[in-house]
Amino acid sequence: AKKLSGKRGFVWLRRQITPDMTRKIRDLKISGIGFVKESRRFYPNAEVAAHVIGFTGLDPQGLEGLELRYNSQILGNTGYLVTERDALGRDIALMDKVVKKSSKGHNIILTLDKNIQYIAEKELAKAVTESRAAGGVALVMEPDTGRVLAMASYPTFNPNSFRGYSHDNLRNRAVADTFEPGSTMKVFLIASALATKIVGPNDVFNCENGNYAIGGRIIHDTHKYGNLRVSEILKFSSNIGSAKIGARLGAGRLLAGLKNFGFGEKTGIDLPGEVSGLLRDRSRWYPIDLATISFGQGLSISALQLATAISSIANGGLLMKPYLVEKITNDSGTVVQGFSPQIRRRVVSSRTAKTMARMMENVTAEGGTGLNAVVDGYRVAGKTGTAQKVDPMTKCYSATKRTASFVGFVPADDPRLTILVIVDEPKTSSYGGVVAAPAFREIAHQSL
Repeated sequence: AKKLSGKRGFVWLRRQITPDMTRKIRDLKISGIGFVKESRRFYPNAEVAAHVIGFTGLDPQGLEGLELRYNSQILGNTGYLVTERDALGRDIALMDKVVKKSSKGHNIILTLDKNIQYIAEKELAKAVTESRAAGGVALVMEPDTGRVLAMASYPTFNPNSFRGYSHDNLRNRAVADTFEPGSTMKVFLIASALATKIVGPNDVFNCENGNYAIGGRIIHDTHKYGNLRVSEILKFSSNIGSAKIGARLGAGRLLAGLKNFGFGEKTGIDLPGEVSGLLRDRSRWYPIDLATISFGQGLSISALQLATAISSIANGGLLMKPYLVEKITNDSGTVVQGFSPQIRRRVVSSRTAKTMARMMENVTAEGGTGLNAVVDGYRVAGKTGTAQKVDPMTKCYSATKRTASFVGFVPADDPRLTILVIVDEPKTSSYGGVVAAPAFREIAHQSL
């Protein structure tokens, strides 16, 4: 009654009512009450790929994900309503309205593999719940092309009823969140050092039996090591060895190397909300930063940046642009726009990439930190990551909160899949080799 007593010539009484309710109201034959047919987006796969696909509002405007990014292509021409008005512009014919000049939108065909997407979501959920973690991310890519085969975030949501979920559930953590990567950065430290010929794979560094004073701080290793070759520094994930490689490389070359791999810039993926991470300018580094950034603390990156950077090692040294849409077709199935792999730049030589791949294989060999990522029947190249999180209250590193990760590619001798698993704030163990590597193994095994 309040809506109908206003001065407006047209008001919505209710949107998207059921056919049964429509029939009952029509039968009442109330003068001045009309109906407009509206479509409603329905997602038949419910939670599967929800963060990638996104959702639409009532009108139906794309609000998140690919629905937002490709809204104009998907929506088509909504047309216009034809009504009858008097000389003063007031509607006088408010019965069933007619929509004119509307046209169907285009179809968006994705790079996602629905089976791999389901596997990634299932194994990520298992890893997060079993470790009692706050959340997580899983990514699967084709390293040669940049095609995203799976992109999962946990907690998740059902886009058919997205209004019932918190913002924490709706956020696509793979592109919108940043984290300190920890030891996964050692791959790019060593690759940069090899590329500039600052070190060789068999160069030896003294890892000081687990404690090393630098810049007024003490750097620790999980285990006490003496002399280690560069390949062993990666295999055993020595922070001290990495800090010494970083010192030999130098701040300028380290920063340039990390930027070369795409850190500090957006990947350009066709999704809204992508962040670039934080890679501070050299002038803002403290004396200790060269050491800590060498083993992945003091910078922030996105999951997508890490997966694309690792893919460049897998494919022989090319940084690819990740993408999610394969092609766009019209209503008759004709392709109106196609998308193909794009090389952003060469980051290292194929020789350096192969050397790094062999080193990363050692990580999953006996004695390495990634033994839980081994897939029966396949050679696996990877790297574990464990990083302290900054407490937003104290602005210091938390004594308990960690980010655990595992990233790699399979098969190591002919890479078909790059896989990344990140577990945020696990409670059972803080090590990527313990909580993230098993999920990597299961995603790889089932996908292959």
